[in-house]
Amino acid sequence: MLMFKKEKRVVELALQHIDTTAECLEVMTTALRAFVSGNDDEWAASADRENRLEHDADNLLRDIRELLYSGAYLPAIRGDLYRLMSVVDNVANKSEDCFDFVFYQKPQVAQEYRAEIVAIVELTLGCFGEFRQALETFFAPKGEVDTIRQHTKRVGELESLIDDNERALTARIFESPLPLSEKLHLRRLIVKIVCVSDVIEDAADELELVSLKSII
Repeated sequence: MLMFKKEKRVVELALQHIDTTAECLEVMTTALRAFVSGNDDEWAASADRENRLEHDADNLLRDIRELLYSGAYLPAIRGDLYRLMSVVDNVANKSEDCFDFVFYQKPQVAQEYRAEIVAIVELTLGCFGEFRQALETFFAPKGEVDTIRQHTKRVGELESLIDDNERALTARIFESPLPLSEKLHLRRLIVKIVCVSDVIEDAADELELVSLKSII
């Protein structure tokens, strides 16, 4: 009976973690939209909240790890579950990393690239939304493998679209008359944003693997 209580608590913490990660990503997205639009006060005010959310996500991951070490779930899937949630936690880490890059380095974003950067950020948010639905299905009492795979497939499709947009935007930037230093700084911003969707796809891959072993 104690084991089942621990498993139930793992699920509760995992769902709290995905909610916290989603909020972390939403704060970063809102702040980045504001930054490229020139609303410095709005995005700067979000710094403490972004850092707090990432810290909360780390704490939740540690709590999940302790429950798994204490015997929640069968040994065969404990490692898979922890690896899955660690990758989810890395989404929050990459979100904070992107936010901090903008907050501390304040790259120059020319008007002609702002809409495309925002579009990539919006796609990233949609990509995470698909993953979130897949993870919530996985932890549901009667999780359906087909439903999980539908959402993880969509994650892959959106991530590929993000990569296409990244390549096209990078080409435009380096064909422009901007100084090389500005081109490189803007390129770093794009990479920081795209790293988030890369990790979301990694999390979706981990979810597919663990769902093959057990639907919780």
